[in-house]
Amino acid sequence: SKLEKTMKLDSIIEDSHDLINESLDGADRVQVIVQNLKTFSRLDQNEIQTVDLNEVMENTLNIVWNELKYKAQLEKDYADLPGVLCKPQQLSQVFMNLLMNAAHAIEFAGIVKITTRVEDACVVISIADDGCGISPENQQRIFEPFFTTKEVGKGTGLGLSMVYDIVKQHGGEISLE
Repeated sequence: SKLEKTMKLDSIIEDSHDLINESLDGADRVQVIVQNLKTFSRLDQNEIQTVDLNEVMENTLNIVWNELKYKAQLEKDYADLPGVLCKPQQLSQVFMNLLMNAAHAIEFAGIVKITTRVEDACVVISIADDGCGISPENQQRIFEPFFTTKEVGKGTGLGLSMVYDIVKQHGGEISLE
C-alpha cells in the first residue's frame, strides 16, 4: 500500500530482524562477562584451591577481551593440565597484567599467543606478543617496583612487580624472553 511505501515498512521489518539478533548476541556477551566477573570477584584471595589454570586463563581472557580484540589476534595452544593448588584470583591477576602488557606492547595489530604445557612435572604458561619488545638494558629491571617504560601518567610500574611477587608466593618462577 501507499502508506507502507511511505513509511518504508519493508526495510524497517528487515532491519528489525538484524537488530534483534545483534541485541541477543550482545545480551549473551554481557551475560558471559558478568558471569566471569562474578567468578573473578567471588574467589577469596586467601582461599587456596585446586583449579585448572586453562579455565582461570579463559575467565581472565573474557574479562580483558575488550582491551585485546581491537589490537591483537589471539592464538591459544592449551595442553591438558593437572589441577594446580593455588590462589586462583591472584593467578588471574597475574594473567590479566601480562595480557594487558602484551596489548600495550602492540601498537596497531599483532598476535598474542598463550601456550600451556606440562614440563618436568611443572605447569608452564607462556604469554607472548609480537609487540615492540623491551630493550636489553630494561629487561633486567622489569620486575622492580615502580619501574616502567610507559610514558608519564600511563603506568605505575607496579604491575610486573606484583606479578613477580604472586608467582614467587606460589612457588613458581617467572622469566622474560
